[in-house]
Amino acid sequence: MKLLTAWLASSQEFFHQLGWLGVVAFAVTMAVAGLAAVPLSPFAITAGLVFGFGRGLLAVQLGTMLSSALNFLISRHFARRFVQQRLATHPKFRSIDGAVGREGWKIVAMMRFVPVPFGLLNYLLGLTAIGFWPYLIATALPIILGNSFFVWIGTTANAGLEAATGAGRPRHPIEVAMMVLGMLAAFAALTYVTKIARQAISQRDETLSG
Repeated sequence: MKLLTAWLASSQEFFHQLGWLGVVAFAVTMAVAGLAAVPLSPFAITAGLVFGFGRGLLAVQLGTMLSSALNFLISRHFARRFVQQRLATHPKFRSIDGAVGREGWKIVAMMRFVPVPFGLLNYLLGLTAIGFWPYLIATALPIILGNSFFVWIGTTANAGLEAATGAGRPRHPIEVAMMVLGMLAAFAALTYVTKIARQAISQRDETLSG
């Protein structure tokens, strides 16, 4: 984390001098970093410092969406087949997987408020049966809130990136509220997944008994 923050701090002038091209370059850099599932909040704060709120939010939104797409597609095309092979021998889990595929956009939307590593979650969602476009759309809207908040921190920071992202930085009330929202979203997502899993198993059992 310290190395990432130091690199971003040293690269601010480079992205700033590129103007609008810097926005695109920053988004691509952010997406590449997302492949390694590194925290993306320092990038969002840096975008606010470098570009201001408007262009900073655009850069971060592009970066997170590109990262979401790449993580998902890599997981879907390189690991999903293994999951499907395992599901073939577990009919109940196959039923659950199909149910998640049908209702998955709701789960994705709720999970975007859960404080788990963004890239890791993208990889995990790629293992489910949810379609690519429902996944991407359900990702695009909820992450605007978090992206806006971190870009705003960068835009209003007066002490530089290291101070804005440092461990000793006091948490903003909005940040605390987002953490609470994340815990509630995690509970809601778990409850919802449990519900559709039970329904899927029940429907399968009724089909077999019928």
